[in-house]
Amino acid sequence: MPSVHPRHPRVMTVAMASLFVLGAAAPALATPHASGSPTAASGHHRAPLPTSYTIPGDKTYPEGIARQQGTPYFYVGSTSDGTVYRGDVHQSATTVFLPGGQDGRVSVAGMKTDTAGRLVVAGGATGKVFVYDTRTRALLHVFDTGRTDVFLNDVALAPNGDVYISDSTHPALWHITAEELKSRRVQQPLQVGVDLSRSPMVYDAGFNGNGLVVTGDGRYVLLADYNDYAFYRVDVRTHQVVRIDLGGAKGVSGDGLLLRGRTLTAVTELDHPEGQISTLELSHDYTRARLVRTVRGHGMHSPSTAAFDGHDLLIVNFQFQITDPHLPFDVVRVHAR
Repeated sequence: MPSVHPRHPRVMTVAMASLFVLGAAAPALATPHASGSPTAASGHHRAPLPTSYTIPGDKTYPEGIARQQGTPYFYVGSTSDGTVYRGDVHQSATTVFLPGGQDGRVSVAGMKTDTAGRLVVAGGATGKVFVYDTRTRALLHVFDTGRTDVFLNDVALAPNGDVYISDSTHPALWHITAEELKSRRVQQPLQVGVDLSRSPMVYDAGFNGNGLVVTGDGRYVLLADYNDYAFYRVDVRTHQVVRIDLGGAKGVSGDGLLLRGRTLTAVTELDHPEGQISTLELSHDYTRARLVRTVRGHGMHSPSTAAFDGHDLLIVNFQFQITDPHLPFDVVRVHAR
């Protein structure tokens, strides 16, 4: 979710109503390698995969995406009404999976699917995280902060099954344990995992904590401070917060983050409405990063985040605060290598 930034004045209300008078769609990019995205159905593709996936509605403004491993499915959420759409990587159109407004889900941001087939959805200004069974569409949990001064933005999964959620307006890293996800209790409080109020990560006006990932050993959360073009390593055991040294790289921001090994991929539209994908190589202790390459364009238009699909990236064209949208909204495929 983009920010209120000094060079791009933006207005945010608790209901985030101002987000939804937006738009401007993207052209498809060149067809990627058909072998880039494994699915459960087969080990190869009979035809090239679609280069873009359309999302219904003229006020959808999709923000989060989750690629469900072991299946051909991905999920995309609407910030404007909370609808969750499901797509099949082999088909160019998505369909409604969870209608907006149900269960108090009136807006959604980041989302992830876990190995148990659960879809974990951050509810933005609702202060809630919703968890669904992707097989039955049943509501499994609602984790509630009980606060009105939060914006639950993105979701990251830890190797042990825990979940971490970034907050863009309140200095906290929220935490759901694997045990809480296994519980039969539907309504549960959402607990603070790490208090960021006295950390080096300073929360200013606008959007702060945004994209996040968990390292392979489960020890650290890497969290983007969107406003400040900064990244932090958060130790989930000691709660120590260290700013990651970007080696002098400028203009690197993370609305959405992806991590493979020590390769960090950051997606942003900040200062770049044509989209920007930054690839960074991290040091062994995740305190330093080297910018390897930057990619712009390729069908991106004000993107928010991405999901891996094999060697490809599925990029969500959020189109934040673009007043005259070129429809349809879509997800575009970018070959990442």
